[in-house]
Amino acid sequence: MTDITRRGFLASGAIATGFGLSAHALESADITWVSDDPYLSGNFAPVGPERDATDLPVTAGRIPPDLSGAYMRNGPNPLFKPISYTYPMDGDGMIHAVYLDNGRARYRNRFVRTSSLAVERRAGRAVYGGLAHIVRVDPALVRPGENPGPVKNGAFISVLRHGDHLLALDETSHAYELTMELDTLGEWKAGTDRPIRLGAHNRRHPQSGALFALAYSVSEPVVEFHHIDASGRLVRSFPVALAAPTMIHDFVLTERHIVLLAGPAVFDLKAARAGEPLLQWKPDLGMRIGVLALDGSAPLWLEADPFFVFHFANGFERSGQIVIDYVRHGRFSLGTVAGPRKPPALHRLSIDLASRRISDAQVIDLAVEFPRCNDTLEARPTRFVYLPTLTDTLRQQKAPSDTFNCMLKVDTETGRVVRHDFGNRIAGEAVFVPRGTRAEDDGYLAIYTFDPDARTSDFVLLDAARIDAEPVAVVRLPQRVPQGLHGTWIAKG
Repeated sequence: MTDITRRGFLASGAIATGFGLSAHALESADITWVSDDPYLSGNFAPVGPERDATDLPVTAGRIPPDLSGAYMRNGPNPLFKPISYTYPMDGDGMIHAVYLDNGRARYRNRFVRTSSLAVERRAGRAVYGGLAHIVRVDPALVRPGENPGPVKNGAFISVLRHGDHLLALDETSHAYELTMELDTLGEWKAGTDRPIRLGAHNRRHPQSGALFALAYSVSEPVVEFHHIDASGRLVRSFPVALAAPTMIHDFVLTERHIVLLAGPAVFDLKAARAGEPLLQWKPDLGMRIGVLALDGSAPLWLEADPFFVFHFANGFERSGQIVIDYVRHGRFSLGTVAGPRKPPALHRLSIDLASRRISDAQVIDLAVEFPRCNDTLEARPTRFVYLPTLTDTLRQQKAPSDTFNCMLKVDTETGRVVRHDFGNRIAGEAVFVPRGTRAEDDGYLAIYTFDPDARTSDFVLLDAARIDAEPVAVVRLPQRVPQGLHGTWIAKG
């Protein structure tokens, strides 16, 4: 790499190979509206300014000079005060990115410019409702090709690089393609003549590099899977019939199978029209676990007692069994303040394909969410799961759920837990950044943290092999980064 390329990668407004910049006009207005919703206040409150900053100060440690790439994280960031808001299912997407090269860092954040956001910008207010309260959108506000509603696509849940395509993803809607400098290009068509719907979590096959993606239906008892080749072109789509219209936030991919956990969190349009929540918990339906081949042939369905899953760490096949590490919720719930309900916990589920039996065991007795593994080993055997929890060193009282301050490294084979407690700092999901291939934990964890007293945010790198050690690097960010959802690491090259 030449010195010119190094400078270009870190200098806003220059040209960098593979990370082209554009002359994007910055948004500078602060968000002035306030809310007493705990998921719209504190560090959950959105930010307005879109900023660029170079040569970020490193306040502890040092950025590894051989680490080149970008850490990006998406999250709900409503520009206008919502008519209805249910965390984490409503909002506008905003991606916060830290670009690393030659021991230096720069920052850039941008809204995902969806057609829904375009409608609200012209109106100067929120016009779409939310998951808990659907609102009819005035057709006069919507131009041809824009989202007519009633459901808003905010593209705020996750961000994914596949082939040469950087995608911002919603729950089960059209993905938006971005440049590496976060400028929005439009709805992604995956090599077809029309946008395709993708879910928030999609998984890559370890041999072919193909992406398997799902999109469920709010009105029909079906989920559709897409097989997208390594270059980003749709190969085929196939449906899987369900017992009811079901919310399926994530799924499992192994080398030979797709595993679908369809819990009893179902959509009820009749209830929504009567003013009740669109999503209903119906435990009498139980949990149905579908195992299907990658070609979409008829699934094998197994039944279990009701529970709910937002996120899987990984799934793989070993000795005739499918092994799944995931966070188990006793029931479906959204946007609740921490209270007496049974907290979600890390579990390991095993499916014996010959006997068609399921076994499940809790791995650790701690409240956790947002599990991640070494993504380079997705769909292959892994033992380490990285995920956050909350300890009493955070001084915030009555913190909302999804507030964390301690990162865990869990050995799922032994149950051993190693911790990095950030104290009175709020931490989010950790994303694994590979360093080499010597071991599963040969890499770093990339995390955004927030100091509620100083009101400052940092980008933190931990050594994934020794997360209890002092951070490898702590980088001060130029503005507060709100509590978000899912991120990714994109190596330069």
